[in-house]
This record gives sequence, structure tokens and C-alpha cells, in this order.
Amino acid sequence: MGTLIPIADRAWVIPGGVNIGVLANDVGQIVLVDTGLNESSAKKALKVIREELGGDVVAVLTTHAHADHFGGNATIVKRTGAAVHAPRFDDAFLRYPLLQPASLFGGADPLDTLRGNFLLADPSPVDVVVEPGAHEIAGIGVEAVPLFGHSPGQLGYVAGDVFFCADVVLPANVLDKYRIPYLFSLTEHLAALERARGTPHRVAVAGHGPILDQGQLGAAIDLNKAFAWRV
Repeated sequence: MGTLIPIADRAWVIPGGVNIGVLANDVGQIVLVDTGLNESSAKKALKVIREELGGDVVAVLTTHAHADHFGGNATIVKRTGAAVHAPRFDDAFLRYPLLQPASLFGGADPLDTLRGNFLLADPSPVDVVVEPGAHEIAGIGVEAVPLFGHSPGQLGYVAGDVFFCADVVLPANVLDKYRIPYLFSLTEHLAALERARGTPHRVAVAGHGPILDQGQLGAAIDLNKAFAWRV
């Protein structure tokens, strides 16, 4: 992480272990799509944004409540006062992050090995619960696309012709490494893959891996669908 990649007018990606989306309105205010794993990722994102755009972060759009995607929220909020927008159901996991490792441990108090920062983030406030459909955040028009399955309430966000598609698809190297992707619901995930396929876009930004054009996203959907059937 350390640079802004332009992908559209007033839209960028900060690449890293988790790709962070950056949107700017016409007065230079910034909306982030996810914040990365932890305080370090959040600080690096803020540094890049301030040095290269000179704008203030006023909102965070969280795609889903996995710690690697919202672990930087608390730091962003502390340093900027940004409002956090999050999907319904997942919003509870942002506010009470222990729910994630607890859910993986049958609802019991999770073992220490399930309390690392990859699974247990700092609590994040949630100011706005986002439902699927059209929204305006800091004057930026965004369409929230339901991509439930990887998490209970995962949302993708379309801004102009850019589709921030969260973890509906994972890159080939991740699938090869872990073989069986984590899913909350296989049924909903399969539906989400087809919904992502039908979402109009020019550029797709997945939570992990390279920026994709429409054909590349289609290929990634086919690959992830094949792996999902192994669950």
C-alpha cells in the first residue's frame, strides 16, 4: 500500500492486502470503500490521500463485516470523524467484533487463536445502515448491490461505471491456497455471483487481487462458482 491508482474520474484504488476504494466529490471530500485490516492500513491510506489528493475523509462505505475490511474503521473515525455506513446484519459485527470469531467457534467464547487481528478487529461505530438500492453519500451517487453469501449482508457499491464488488470473488491464488472459500451461505453466494455478473460496470474492484475489466470479472465469477460447489 502506498499509492493511488486512478480508475475513473474522481475514483481511485489504494492497492494492498485489501483494496481500499477512494471516491471524491466535487469539493474534494473523500469517501472510502473499506479501510483495510488495522490501524496501520488506515494510517497509510490517510497519508496517501492527504498527500496526493489533499482531501478530508468524510465517510466510510463498509462492504462487509470481516475484520480485514473494517479493521481500520476505528482509526479513520478517530482521525477524521468520518461517518461509517455498513450493511444490515453485518452492522452488528462492526459494533461487536467478537461476534465474528465467536460465530466460527459455535457461538462460544473464542480461543486465543481466533482472536488475531485477521478475525477480531477494533469495534467500529455504525452511523448509517445501508440497504440495497440507490444512495447519496457526500453528494456521490452510489448503488448498493446485494452480494450476500460470503457474509450475511455483504454489499457491493457501484459508483458511476466502477463496481466495488467486495469478496464476491476471490483471486485464483487465494482459492488455490485455501481451496474451500469461507461462506456464510452457499445458496446466497451463488445468487450473488450471478448478480455481480449482471451488474453493469466498466471496472470492477474486488476486495483482494487486481483491478478487473468486465471480461476478467466474468472469468473470476466462473472460477469462484466452481470452487463454491466444493463447499
